[in-house]
Amino acid sequence: MMKLMSIALASVLVTATSAYAGDFVNLRDDLAALSATNGGLVVGIQNPARDPLFLDATSYTWVDGYSTGYNDLVASSISYSSSSGNYELKLLDWQVTTNVPLLPGIAQATVYDFVYQDSRDGALVFGTRYINLVDNNQEVNFLYRYGFEGLETSAGWMFLSDFDLRLYEAGRTDDYSFDFTVGFDGDAVRQKSDISVSEGNPRSGLFLVKTDATEYTLADKAIGYYQAGEEGQAVVGGFIGGFVPTVAAVPEPSEYALMLLGLGVVGFVAGRRKKNLA
Repeated sequence: MMKLMSIALASVLVTATSAYAGDFVNLRDDLAALSATNGGLVVGIQNPARDPLFLDATSYTWVDGYSTGYNDLVASSISYSSSSGNYELKLLDWQVTTNVPLLPGIAQATVYDFVYQDSRDGALVFGTRYINLVDNNQEVNFLYRYGFEGLETSAGWMFLSDFDLRLYEAGRTDDYSFDFTVGFDGDAVRQKSDISVSEGNPRSGLFLVKTDATEYTLADKAIGYYQAGEEGQAVVGGFIGGFVPTVAAVPEPSEYALMLLGLGVVGFVAGRRKKNLA
């Protein structure tokens, strides 16, 4: 059973704010089957002083109106400590989707979608916060980010409120089972948790996926969520639109030829003008 009361987690984190142990952890993309044994699934630890995925958020600047309570803590900048140093995440973009269903016809959650830039290397970081709002014994066991085909990724998480729940595990798969070995999916990053009002875990922490993409855009399928039926609930899930990484298009050979032809024409015209002025 994946049980962890958020208040207990909060007390652990308060005592460990200067004892970080983690960083963004690279998610392997060279395996067809992923497991904790081969490193394809990165497993977190309840104690943040030993959690490889935990990033210690040391200070924040909030977006006006989104700094307390159920306004869901939208940070415009986050200073954080990791095992490799102290850095800052700067907010580039964000949006919120309300009335997200889990069971048909029930508005179960509010989902926040963020794009940050890391001061360490200028890389884009995609963030998710899933806020479960209904006490009906329904939970989300997996969150997903999509759009990473052909890109390098790494994962981490931050604690921003007393109601946040830690990241249990991360890997490049869209599997929704509790199998110990799952199949690789280059498009998806799965982040495992247990987000439930009924169990006292109403929110995910700020779950993060870092990538080597240089740009981002909006897509119809960006964030996924799944209840895997751990305690006999329905096996259900879905996805919403949001931000996905994108890479600047590389010109085709024919486009290069047109560009060179254009430059040749410009050079020829410039040469004629110079000759006529002589």
